[in-house]
Amino acid sequence: MSDRRMSNAITRPRRGMALEVVLLMLVMFSVIVLAGLSAVTTISRTSNADYHGARATYAAEGGADDVMSQLDAAMQDGIISGEDLANIQSPVVSGYRMTQATRTTGVPVSRTITSGPFSGLYSLNQPIDIEVTARDTSGNRATAVLSVNAQTIPLFQFGVFYEGDLEIHPGATMNFAGWVHTNGNLYLSSDDVRFQSNLTTPDSVFWQRKDSNNRLYGVHINNAAGTAVALRFDSRSLSDPLFKTRSQQDFDGRLMSRAHGVKPLKLPLPSNTPAVTLVEPRVAGDNSMVQDVKMAWKADWHITLDASVFTAYTAADSNTMKANFCTFLTQERSAGLALPSAAMCARIFKPRLDAFYEGREDNRVGSTLAIIRPDLIDIHLDTLRLWSDSAPAARAPRIIYINVINDNVADTRRDFVAVRLRQGAQLPRSRVAADTGGLTIATARPVYVLGNFNTIVWRPAAIIADAITFLSQPPNPNMDARTSWPSATRCTGSSAGWCDVNQQAADMNTARSTNVNAAILAGHSATPNDFMRVGGSQPYGGGLENFPRFLENWSGATHHYTGSLVSMFTSRYALGLWGSGVGGQYYSPPTRQWSFDVNFRFPERLPPGTPSVGTVLQTAFRPLY
Repeated sequence: MSDRRMSNAITRPRRGMALEVVLLMLVMFSVIVLAGLSAVTTISRTSNADYHGARATYAAEGGADDVMSQLDAAMQDGIISGEDLANIQSPVVSGYRMTQATRTTGVPVSRTITSGPFSGLYSLNQPIDIEVTARDTSGNRATAVLSVNAQTIPLFQFGVFYEGDLEIHPGATMNFAGWVHTNGNLYLSSDDVRFQSNLTTPDSVFWQRKDSNNRLYGVHINNAAGTAVALRFDSRSLSDPLFKTRSQQDFDGRLMSRAHGVKPLKLPLPSNTPAVTLVEPRVAGDNSMVQDVKMAWKADWHITLDASVFTAYTAADSNTMKANFCTFLTQERSAGLALPSAAMCARIFKPRLDAFYEGREDNRVGSTLAIIRPDLIDIHLDTLRLWSDSAPAARAPRIIYINVINDNVADTRRDFVAVRLRQGAQLPRSRVAADTGGLTIATARPVYVLGNFNTIVWRPAAIIADAITFLSQPPNPNMDARTSWPSATRCTGSSAGWCDVNQQAADMNTARSTNVNAAILAGHSATPNDFMRVGGSQPYGGGLENFPRFLENWSGATHHYTGSLVSMFTSRYALGLWGSGVGGQYYSPPTRQWSFDVNFRFPERLPPGTPSVGTVLQTAFRPLY
């Protein structure tokens, strides 16, 4: 064989082997490409699944927030009921089928609030779980669980509670111990006012008066260490985040506004039902929710006064009028409780026609001087106590409600019908010896409190009315003793202390220092417009310092008050604005020693029928996988 043939024989196999290698490489490359494509597809599918899963999670979380807002709206009436939970609507999110299950977990428990703006108060707590599931059309699904706490808070554990704007501008020094809350704006300006506890509003804090362009530099708020720190900022000067930071820096967060997530606290009433409903008379059509709030339905002693008694007799305060007064009263008691006899009724309840000059109310007749004198139903609490204490199990009252009918609305000067509480230094015992007991007196009319109230043996007490005026301690040296009181308090002479006969013209009776221990819930006189919004000075409603009203010259006298100051509405019968009586000089202010009654920090020591308000607080959030 020649060398060429040998060479060709050797070369041909090598060429075939190269082809095989190329083919093998092509196959391997194809496998790599396919694997890469598969990986890309897998990654794409995984990313797509993660994307859609994340969207479903966000939808579930958003749905939980929607249900939370529905609960929050339901709680605006102060309570969460089974009906509220049944009426929760499943949230709507485009592209998802949403389902929700909202349910209570356990029974309501009374305990101290430990988180949120109202931390430190106590409430009836109802834990609730909100479970929301979101599913899209591709089968992606996510579930979120939101845990919330529905808190029902008794009103009288606040030192001050206002439904509308709250103005605090005392001229005289004022120190106040107790939580201050308003559902409106908070206006603070004074030469010397000091707050020893928290101040909260779901709206704004203004370091200025509402009625004029005036700011004073004596507002102080205690920090957590009890050190008084001057207020030097408000909701106008700082944005919400900066307001929150500055409040923490200056007061340890004890001044809280919308910046802190504070929410309004509302009575448990149907939507668009005004808070003044709480004091209104019974109406046959009142539903169960309204009945649970109205003091007239809560009362175990319901009294209806026919005001025509004040025009039925020509001789004012005649013995005949007094003897027949109880025939103008319709009295009802619940659960078989006893009513006083006719003779005892005449000793407990007495009429007082044109009782005294009411300087604050003179503004209702303009510039014409007219003597405004209220017609009163005087309730002699010492006589009531002696009658009740002789058989407390059958007689002791807890809530007394006084309704007034047939007053002459065309002649409000003559028929300014009101209630006066007198000789109330010691209140009736409870029906059960082991019970703290207590007494709440309520009416839609103005109330006057004469002399010391609830000062001998402390009991939970409340006065709920259209307006509340404190009349000073009469001049009798032992006035707390029943036998020392003169008839109708018509004491004579120039001694200091309240006397009806000395308050019969446009001058001021000289007051004596007086002590009152009771929660009060009443209407107030509001400054009609906000200076900052409308410009120009506005008539001042009187603010917190004049919420309990006065009619005397209190210069040199001290008004000691311990309780809870609550206003849920503006007055509808006692319409006189602060400082608007004849010449604006119908009283001079006392030294105000006012403080919160720390007894009200315990549920068992609250006055009978204490109203409650509510809010909802988120406590936890978790996704379910």
